[in-house]
Amino acid sequence: VRTLMGEERREKFRIFAGDMVKKKKPAPDVYLMAVETMGLDKSRCVIVEDSHIGVGAAVAAGISCLVTKSSYTGNEDFTGAKMIVEELGDDAATGVTVDTLASLLD
Repeated sequence: VRTLMGEERREKFRIFAGDMVKKKKPAPDVYLMAVETMGLDKSRCVIVEDSHIGVGAAVAAGISCLVTKSSYTGNEDFTGAKMIVEELGDDAATGVTVDTLASLLD
């Protein structure tokens, strides 16, 4: 992350992974840990996922979820996701923006 983003940006990010909790996805534990550790309001969060297992974890955590399909998960059932897109996109006119994410908040 440091190499990709640089030190200044890296300091603003927290990374939470499945090996930090006892129960892996589709249990919501990793998302609940992130919200609690960072002192966030779940109603102001959006999780970006690419699999039905991740969507299940987001829904179980009570957090809005946007799915970006991958070649591995494109045919999965994403029931519970607030939005499903083919890709996040680089073009603000057609891609996912901060406004897009804000529209998914509860």
